[in-house]
Order: sequence, then C-alpha cells, then structure tokens
Amino acid sequence: MAGVYEFRFFGTFSVHAPDGRDVTPRGSKARAVLALLASAQDLRRGRRWIEGKLWSDRSQTQASGSLRQTLSQIRAALPSDDTLFQASRLIVWLEEGRVRTDLDPINGLPRADREMLEGLTIRDPEFVKWKDEMIARHALSAAPAMAQVRRPRETVGLVIRSAPAGEGPATERITGQILADQVAKSLEERFSVLRYAWGEKMPADLMPDIEVRCDVAEDGGRAVAFLRVENGRDGRVMFSDYRSMTGPVTQMISAETITGLAHSAASRIMHRLPAMVPLDRPEAAAAGFASLGMRKMAQFDRHSLQEAQQFFRSAHEADGNGVYLAWQAFARMAELNETTHGATLADREETNALVTQALESASDNALAISLAALTRIGLQADPSDTADLAMQAIQWNQNNLFAQQTLALAHSTLGNPAEAYRLSTEARRAEPDDDLGHLWDLFHALVCISAGKLDEARNAAARASLAAPGFITPRRQLVALCAHAGDIKGAQRYLRQIQALEPGFTLDRFLTDPQYPVPTLRRAGLIAPLRKGALTD
Repeated sequence: MAGVYEFRFFGTFSVHAPDGRDVTPRGSKARAVLALLASAQDLRRGRRWIEGKLWSDRSQTQASGSLRQTLSQIRAALPSDDTLFQASRLIVWLEEGRVRTDLDPINGLPRADREMLEGLTIRDPEFVKWKDEMIARHALSAAPAMAQVRRPRETVGLVIRSAPAGEGPATERITGQILADQVAKSLEERFSVLRYAWGEKMPADLMPDIEVRCDVAEDGGRAVAFLRVENGRDGRVMFSDYRSMTGPVTQMISAETITGLAHSAASRIMHRLPAMVPLDRPEAAAAGFASLGMRKMAQFDRHSLQEAQQFFRSAHEADGNGVYLAWQAFARMAELNETTHGATLADREETNALVTQALESASDNALAISLAALTRIGLQADPSDTADLAMQAIQWNQNNLFAQQTLALAHSTLGNPAEAYRLSTEARRAEPDDDLGHLWDLFHALVCISAGKLDEARNAAARASLAAPGFITPRRQLVALCAHAGDIKGAQRYLRQIQALEPGFTLDRFLTDPQYPVPTLRRAGLIAPLRKGALTD
C-alpha cells in the first residue's frame, strides 16, 4: 500500500497508515525501534546502534537475537504488502518520502499539547538518555531564546484561580474549595504564581492561565474527591485524578491521600505547562527548563545531575524564582554524594551559598525551604539547623510532601527514630506520583535504617536502585543491609554495581574511610561489623 504514514511523537507514540488505521506495534521495544528510525534525518539506523540503545546490557549475540524478534513484531503490525519498513544485515530503515512526523514544528504534523513519547518506557539507560535528549532538543527548538526572556520580577506570575465546587451539601462544597486551594498552593510553590480565589475581586482584565476545581462527594460511608486542573483560557485538561477514603468528606482535608493528590498534580503540571502557556512568558520558560531539569535529575547518575543543575540555573535566569536555586542546590548535593569523596569544604561552601540565596529569595516557599533543608542534611550540616528549616517548611504548608519527608529525615538526624519513622510512613501513604519515586524510597530507607527496621529499609533501597540504574547511594545502603541479613551474594552483587558506576571506588574506603558518604550506615553501626574477606570471597 503506497502512501505516507504518520508518526506521532507528542503524546503516546503512534503510527497511522495512509488510510488512517492505527498500526502501532504493541511491544514497547518495537515502538522504540520505530521512534529511533523516524527521528533519524535519513530514516535509517545501524543494527548495532539500535542494539546499543535498547539492549546495552546484553551480549552481542543476545542483543542481535532480541532485535530480530522485535523486527518481526514490527512487520506483523505493519501491512504485509508494504515496503515502508525494511532491514538488511547491517541497517534498518524506513522508506524515504513515506514518513511524516510531528517533530518539525513548522512543516510537520500538528503537535498534541502533551509530553513527548508518553508511556514509552524502556529501562535501558542508553534509551533513557536518547529519549531525554529528544525531549530537551524539541522543547528548546520551539523557543531558542527562552533563557534570555525576562520581565520585571513584580509582574511575573501565572494566574491561578480556584473554581467553586459543584452543587451539593455545604460540607462537600467547602471541603472541595479547601482542597482546590491546597492544589493551587502546591502549584504556587513550583512556579511564579498570582493566586486568586473565585469571585469578583480578581481584576477584570486578568484571565486565569490555570483553573483548579475539586468536587467531593460522600456516599455509603466513603468520601471521594475528583480533581481537575484546566487551561483557564481554552479549557484543555492539564491534570485530572481522584482519591477516595473511608469516612466523612471533612476528613479529606488532612488526609495523606489528598496531600499526595496535590503533590502529583503539581509535579505533572510542571511538564504540561510549557505546552499550554506561550514560552515568551518568563514563568513558562522557567517551567520548561525546570521540567527538563526534573527529567534529568530522575536518572540520578552524575552526568544527568550536572545537566539538571544547568537547566535549573537557566530556569532561574529566565524567571528569578528562588525555588529554582533550591532545586539547583539539591541537585548539586546529590551529585556530590554520588562521588567517592563526597563533599569537600569548597563543595560545601559553594552549595551552601546557593542554599542561602534560595532561602533569601523564597523565604515563604515551603518547597524551597524543604529542598534547602534536604540539601543541608545531605551535606551533614548541623542537625538542629536542618530541623528548624523543616519546621519552617511545615508551618508554611503542612500538606507539602517534601516538607513532611524533610521533617522525618531531620528527626532521624536528631536521634528521634520513632518520630522519624512515623512521619516517613505517613508521607509514603500519600502515594506520590512524580519523577522522583526512587528518592522517596531512598529517604524512607534511610529513616528505616535509623529506626532499626532493616528489612523494610532493604526493600525500599532495592526499589530505589531498580528504578534508577545509575543511582549509587541506595546501592551503598544495600551492601550493608544485604550483608547484615546474611545475603552475602546480594551484597557482592551491589558492590560490583558500585564499582562499575563509581570511578575510584574501593572496598577499603567503604569500610574504613569516615569521609565516605555512608553516614546513616555508620551511625547505625552497620559498617563496623562488615569484613572485607566475607565480601570479596
């Protein structure tokens, strides 16, 4: 069947035949191969190159066999009498002149107002890197001068309005309004925002960029909250989700499920915002850079953390909001803790200078204060100072999930393990949906280690290491936790992973150097009993 096929990258990756039929392969690796081909300038890639992106951890023989199976899946999905997709012994390609994509913002297909390659998740770190580079390249190509856009600070702000809840009993309407305001507050902590409640006081010449509505209902002893966040100018949905719980609707105001809902909404809207608001506005440009920074930080390898810092720096240059300095400082601390030597005095001074600047310019922002406290905890600063910051964050927003987890870690460093565990467990019940699931697992693992709940710590650290293949810190915890549990083979496996990820790593440093960044293990007495011979036999 001759004709042009449509390959769409924005939103869910899809392939449509000339007659409009959806011929997208079901397998994620098959879709990934087509994405790799359709994004190439000449629509062709070498077999070895594709194998290196999708099966980088396999042997040459295994990778080649896996690619052959994937090519067969693609042929089965595409029309059998078509020559669109072809392969030779060395190269795989799509026929030129028969492919049209939405990658070209001027001459290509119309772009959906959604994230690129939604749902196409391949765990191979090489594919993750390629995908992130694609997202960064096409986000920035739409507005090459984004970093230079500026406005006077006092005029910057996305206009957010909390819409009134629907009809119903007064308790449901009031609860819905409170929850909508909480979501709007969470957004206010992420971006530069002018926040309004619904009513006549909002200036007539202002049109909201974002509207937040939360409807709640109680039925049969269960309360349900449905949240919807819309583009205030044209009604496009930016986020929608719901939570339910046993009990009256009024209990939802303080429930951890709603804390998680507000956190998830703010995290996801950060990625949606650049496609919804013109990028010539500083706050939208900054959100675009912050979105890229979050995606990089989610990978949590040293190179990605360095790139994340640059994106957060660009976000601050575009807008001037101190929360981006706090993110930059946090990413810097994370990078330092991923190295063998940890943070030197010069590193600490540099990072603390960022923290101080962030606190000065975002002194009423619970997220910025929490990130500042987390950074100082990571740098092993004075525990009482970090606890004070954590309490400040809670006072500004008791429902901020970062503030809750920061307070848990602060209690852990102060020697209050029971309270730390209680707070961390409550934060986990919020079920946050964001790019940083591995961080929440690591934080809980550290708290559990201090509280002596070592099996729970081991499970949480294992989840963190699985979610982020380049993340060294949870693997350090797992060496000691596995050894303590008698799983020497597991400890040795994580040691090998650290050696592959961390240049200059030695087991002697891990066991004997007080500067090696495993302070929680050391305080818990889990390093001293380890014997080099047992781990190397």
